[in-house]
Amino acid sequence: MKKITLLEKVRYLAQSTRPINLLMIFAGVLITIYVGLKGFSSLKLTLLTAFAAVSIAAGGNAINDYYDIDIDVINRPNRPLPSGKIKPKTIWVFSILLFILGISFSLLLPLLNLVIAVINSILLGLYASKLKRSGFFGNLLISYLVASVFIFSAAAIGKLLIGVFLAIVAFFTNAAREILKDMEDVKGDKLFGAKTFPMLEGRKKSVVVVNAFLIIGILLSPIPYLIGLLSLYYMLFAFLTDILFVYVICSITKSASIKNIKVNQKRVKIAAIIGLLAFLAGTVPFPI
Repeated sequence: MKKITLLEKVRYLAQSTRPINLLMIFAGVLITIYVGLKGFSSLKLTLLTAFAAVSIAAGGNAINDYYDIDIDVINRPNRPLPSGKIKPKTIWVFSILLFILGISFSLLLPLLNLVIAVINSILLGLYASKLKRSGFFGNLLISYLVASVFIFSAAAIGKLLIGVFLAIVAFFTNAAREILKDMEDVKGDKLFGAKTFPMLEGRKKSVVVVNAFLIIGILLSPIPYLIGLLSLYYMLFAFLTDILFVYVICSITKSASIKNIKVNQKRVKIAAIIGLLAFLAGTVPFPI
């Protein structure tokens, strides 16, 4: 194998952080702060919060690749680490530096942000090394970690209500997607003894749980409008999210094939993005 250049190594390390996922986290922070403050009254505070959240999430994604190298050889062989493009030690050091960077940014934010940053960094390491294959608990843990981004953002501006609601919706949406991903990865997980929910309970029960989580998300969606937190524009976008959730429910109930699960896992992700846009749209007053 030919020696890679420094630029290539940087590119491979960046790939291990899941840039698209980080972009969603960055957008989540911006939207939470914008909704909470009805604008960006402090650009410095906004950017500090976003950089802290993104750095810690990037560290979690990178260290996840480090501990998943054997499984990814089967499930995702083209990733930088299983393909041999970067060394395990390199990505481990990279992830630790990202955690340190995120915590350092959090030192400049309110105390609650620092507490969340430290706890989440530890949990991300534990999840990747020990808890990812713990079945349903692992799914719930990573869903908390995703959802906590919104609490983290709201804590920075002292507007916890909007952050808590966003976190609750994100928790159930992500839990559904995590189980769908486990259903997709059963082949590789089985070879390495991972005890994921689909492996322990089977596809039928997994589909039931995914559907239950999506239904909870649908039922929760009108609350921000009903309590006067957001305008009717929020509901217009939220309706699109709910329609997509209903489509996913019908689709996976009809067929739980690997191909169909993979497609619907991506649909849930798209629905989550539309849901974020709904909160942003809800800050615009609706003309009566």
